[in-house]
Amino acid sequence: RLSGGNYNGRIPVTSQDEIGRLSQDFNQLAQALAHNEQLRRSCMADVSHELRTPLAVLKGELEAVEDGVRQMTPATLASLQSEVETLTKLVNDLYDLSLSDVGALSYRMTQVDISNLVQVTLAAFGKCFHERGLRLDAMISSSIIIRGDEGRLQQLFNNLLENSRRYVEHGGTLRIKCDATDSDVVIELEDSGPGVPLNILPHLFERFFRVEASRNRAHGGAGLGLAICRNIVEAHGGSVTATQAPLGGLLIGVRLPRVEFLERVA
Repeated sequence: RLSGGNYNGRIPVTSQDEIGRLSQDFNQLAQALAHNEQLRRSCMADVSHELRTPLAVLKGELEAVEDGVRQMTPATLASLQSEVETLTKLVNDLYDLSLSDVGALSYRMTQVDISNLVQVTLAAFGKCFHERGLRLDAMISSSIIIRGDEGRLQQLFNNLLENSRRYVEHGGTLRIKCDATDSDVVIELEDSGPGVPLNILPHLFERFFRVEASRNRAHGGAGLGLAICRNIVEAHGGSVTATQAPLGGLLIGVRLPRVEFLERVA
């Protein structure tokens, strides 16, 4: 039944001998296969939805122009360009994830000053944070060197800050820390909310996952940004976590190994 694609069947476990343990293994296999099949179907449904939404807007806008209902003004062009950018980002994110899944996402590792990279990224987001009335508190130690791909790390911080820009309420606070231990550099992004329920936190780095109650599709995004962040961090030998923040919102913590630690280990 499993080989035929029926993952709902389970074997009754009536003993603890080898047959019983084999039955448990089959049941765990069936459960894992059922879970993966559900993820595959959900992923396909989400991809279809995320592609259809901007395409429907583009189609409607172009038909309105074609029928003379709407003029081809700079505002119309800006609206069309916005939808094209949404599609482009989604396709690029899907491509990055697919490459990462098969281990083909390219990384060119060099020595990178992670403190400077965080500061440069924050400066690029300064205007849009100001427009949303977000207070930015940054505590960044100077000159922390890691071995990494500067472009991918830039993508990591862009995704994390874009996530904060979208979901932190107007007038809220975003606190960024970048410090080092003997072995790691620790980057933390803490916001003032809305918060995320405890049972949801372990799922935040799953692709297409969104917290519909507070951080939902209305804010934009396809739910791929944090999944890409996790892949980038793990490719650098690090880890990323999501916890509830003392400020009331979400705290994303990133740990990456320092060059000095890697040299000592080698």
